Amino acid sequence: MDLEAFLGDVITPLLDHPEAFRVEIASEGRKRDILVHAAPSDRGRIIGKHGRMISALRTLCRTAGDKAGLSVSLELDDEDGAPEA
Repeated sequence: MDLEAFLGDVITPLLDHPEAFRVEIASEGRKRDILVHAAPSDRGRIIGKHGRMISALRTLCRTAGDKAGLSVSLELDDEDGAPEA
């Protein structure tokens, strides 16, 4: 399961600054914490109207993780360096 490639394929076409996009995955046992970094001007595109886009991405990642027997969480890094809840 390559969540990094999946997120890149889904998110990159939406961005004005795809060169600033990157994904970090931290693994601990069966847990995967995914942190998505993007240019501050592109964060709204990733979040989507009323948070629908980020919610859908979280659901897809969580479902893919469930199928692989993993616990997956997805967060969007804000410009201050603290994860977006």
